[in-house]
Amino acid sequence: MTIIEILEEALKIEEDDRGFYLSGMNQSRNILSKETFKKLAEDELVHIQRIREGCEMINKGEPFSYEYREGLRKSSREYFENVFAETKKQANEMITAEVKELDLIRVAMERESKSHLFYIERAKEVMEGKKKEFLDFLATEEYRHYNLLFNTGDFLTRSSEGGNRENQPPREG
Repeated sequence: MTIIEILEEALKIEEDDRGFYLSGMNQSRNILSKETFKKLAEDELVHIQRIREGCEMINKGEPFSYEYREGLRKSSREYFENVFAETKKQANEMITAEVKELDLIRVAMERESKSHLFYIERAKEVMEGKKKEFLDFLATEEYRHYNLLFNTGDFLTRSSEGGNRENQPPREG
């Protein structure tokens, strides 16, 4: 695949995933599920913008470059804690997750795993440093998304099984 073909496929993946997360956010009643899907939809929008910028550069014959925002590059632990902290502000709205929500989280994890693998495999095909770095960056983002979903699902599952939901930090996935 050419880099343009890779980026066009990546754009489709990110747009589809964003739509999935927006839908998941609207279908969820549990505030943690809603907040997780909202955060992921926001991240996917940033990815979409970056991919479009990359395509424009390449189509104009400009050297490919990208700059990721430091705000996106938080550690996985900090990323999880931010979503959980936002949820705690609205703890009075916390309700037990429905099976449907847990299923949505599982499907989202599968999607993120496939996206991660796509970027890893495509990065092997690309020889130019900045383009390869960009695909590696996207792969890392998908891995962080997977971990957030894992921790969200784990937290909700433990909560619905009668575990104490208060002050239970997310576990690394």
